[in-house]
Amino acid sequence: MSSFPVHWEEEVQSLDQPAACPYSIDEIKQYLCWCHDHWKLDEKPMHYKVHGAVAEQTEDGRHFWLYRASDEVGREWYVVVGSGKSPFKPSMKMRGWMYGKENVLGLMPHHYLRDEIGDQRLADAR
Repeated sequence: MSSFPVHWEEEVQSLDQPAACPYSIDEIKQYLCWCHDHWKLDEKPMHYKVHGAVAEQTEDGRHFWLYRASDEVGREWYVVVGSGKSPFKPSMKMRGWMYGKENVLGLMPHHYLRDEIGDQRLADAR
């Protein structure tokens, strides 16, 4: 499975939960293109189309948005965007973070987001 590393903003001591996603479609597209250029060295530069949010959920002090994207060769990608409780240190807050993964299993958006939130719960328990 192809995936890109987490992009995040500095932690803050407190944060009002935003009503809107902390990243624009253009910022998500720039993240995907930058990651592709730096992590997929065996491929030519790639353009991505971000189709928009396909799922959203609030869970345990975090707000999640799932964006669907595609690249020039037809691969489907999901970008998980989060805000609220830090994914790295649950006692801290973050305005936003995001990471992208290729949807190689062809999961439906709500199933995919549920699995990602489950992975975050496991990471919090460690």
